[in-house]
Amino acid sequence: MTDPTAFQEELDYFVDYTRTSLVYFSLIRDSAEQLAGDTAPEETIRTVTLDLIAGMIDQGVAVGDIGPADGADLLPWALPKAETLRRIAQEMAELDDPDRFIDICWFRMA
Repeated sequence: MTDPTAFQEELDYFVDYTRTSLVYFSLIRDSAEQLAGDTAPEETIRTVTLDLIAGMIDQGVAVGDIGPADGADLLPWALPKAETLRRIAQEMAELDDPDRFIDICWFRMA
C-alpha cells in the first residue's frame, strides 16, 4: 500500500516541477515505482503511475506530446481526463519494457 503522505509529497513535487519545465513520463513512472515499493508487481506500479497523473491533471497539469523545437514545448491532448488516463494505460500495456515509456507523453502546467 502506498503511503498517503509520501504520495502527496511526490504529487506536489511534480505539480511544482511542471510550472517551470516539461516533465517526461519516465520520471512519474520511476516515482510510482518507489512509492509502490521494491517488491511491487508491475500492475501496482502502473496503478500508482495513473493515480499520480490523475492528481496532476486535477491540479491543472496538461498532458500531451512534446512540441517542435520552434514552437510550443507541449502539444496538449484534447481529451477529457478519463480518456487521457485510458490512453496512457493502453500505451503502458502495449509497451512491455518500462524503459520505452518515455515516449508515452509529457506534462506541463497549463
